Amino acid sequence: MIPADAALFAGKMNEDTAVTFDKPGVYGVKCLPHYAMGMVALIVVGTPSNLDEARAVTHPGKAKQVFATLFGKLPAQTAAK
Repeated sequence: MIPADAALFAGKMNEDTAVTFDKPGVYGVKCLPHYAMGMVALIVVGTPSNLDEARAVTHPGKAKQVFATLFGKLPAQTAAK
């Protein structure tokens, strides 16, 4: 769940990770060990140009519910920009 022209990123367990988002769009972030339990995040950079593609991605377990909730909050937040 990242824009088509954006670079992939990954962090290491128990270490801080710094990422610079230089491409506009929606970025889905997941904690690999806890992904199915819903430990995910959604980052929106500028205009969410890949919103439809990001919404189409399927997720296991609780991650599906958490992403649905996060996507549900997007229209109000992106309209304010």
